[in-house]
Amino acid sequence: MPDKHAKLSCSSSMRWINCPGSVHLSEYFPQSTSIYADEGTIAHLYLEESVKDDPQGRQAALDKAAAFYREHPEMGDSANSIRDNIDAMMAWILSEYQKEKAADPAVEVYSEQQVDLTAYIPDGFGTTDVTIARTGFIHIIDLKYGKGVPVHAEGNTQLRLYALGMLEMLDMIYDIRQIRMTIYQPRLANISTDEISASDLREWGSEVIRPAARLALSEDAPFSAGSWCQFCPARKTCRCRADHMMALENYRIKTTLTDGEIGHILGEIDDLTKWAEDLKAAALTKIQEGGDIPGWKVVEGKSNRKFKDGTEEKAIVAAARKAGFEKALLYETKMLTLSQIEKLMGKKTFTEALGQYVVKPQGKPTLAPESDKRASIIGGNAKDVFAEELPL
Repeated sequence: MPDKHAKLSCSSSMRWINCPGSVHLSEYFPQSTSIYADEGTIAHLYLEESVKDDPQGRQAALDKAAAFYREHPEMGDSANSIRDNIDAMMAWILSEYQKEKAADPAVEVYSEQQVDLTAYIPDGFGTTDVTIARTGFIHIIDLKYGKGVPVHAEGNTQLRLYALGMLEMLDMIYDIRQIRMTIYQPRLANISTDEISASDLREWGSEVIRPAARLALSEDAPFSAGSWCQFCPARKTCRCRADHMMALENYRIKTTLTDGEIGHILGEIDDLTKWAEDLKAAALTKIQEGGDIPGWKVVEGKSNRKFKDGTEEKAIVAAARKAGFEKALLYETKMLTLSQIEKLMGKKTFTEALGQYVVKPQGKPTLAPESDKRASIIGGNAKDVFAEELPL
């Protein structure tokens, strides 16, 4: 797997396309990682070794996963989960490969392929997860191992940049006319696909990426706040983001809000919440490092009692029995949860053995933007939908 990163990376392209100024500003902030990113890296490693069909490499990746989960029990997962999820992805990739092989026996699969993007981005490059290529066609497949929010392929700039790089590399061989791009997100059962013609992709590269890259590398690149701020290194103290969030103050002069204004505020709430948490984190770090945030201090937060580290269960049982409480009273005997049983048995065995007993109730009505892919559940009368919550 690659250990270097482009200044204008594919993964951060949505940000630097929309906020060119973030590139230079981010240089003043340390690059950070997270245990979630580390988990994703291990999953990608297992995928790479699986595509290469290297048993030793797969086992080494699983060993790394096992060590990771031992070190981070708070993740509540295991190496077996990575194995099961990526093995299922490999079965899907194989089915896609077989489809293309039926159309062209000369089909090829490329894994962890570094692509050159300097035709569009100065010093630009990226690394694809999996690409299936045949005459006239390529299919870019990207693994997303996160389970926080679904990632969609439609208009995804990271996927399009990968596709541009593979198009530049393979067009002379395959005379590519059509490109398919897929996000495979196993832990959310999300397989999202988009398609674009080679000519339209090149036009996007020329008209969108080239000028955006030039602007992002310029000294006076402008700033713009939006959903792309979420992973920006400068997000916690960025003035542009703060101004964007504080613009909601304008609504304080209103006596009442119109439906349109309510809709606008709802669209900003998630970003406003994230900004508030980022601001708290920045202040906490500043004070802990010896700095000063006027009017604020760091105090000890609430904690829950626990047995001392290293205390053995038998010592607790012995002390309780001495006080007159039998061992059985200290334990609860109950069945594992559905998710715990599925993890124990594996998804396939669980479905075969217990699928007939599983039901998925209708979810509680939840607000979502119109762009959300889920269907609306209200056909004009909300009274019936909310009858149990709000008897009218």
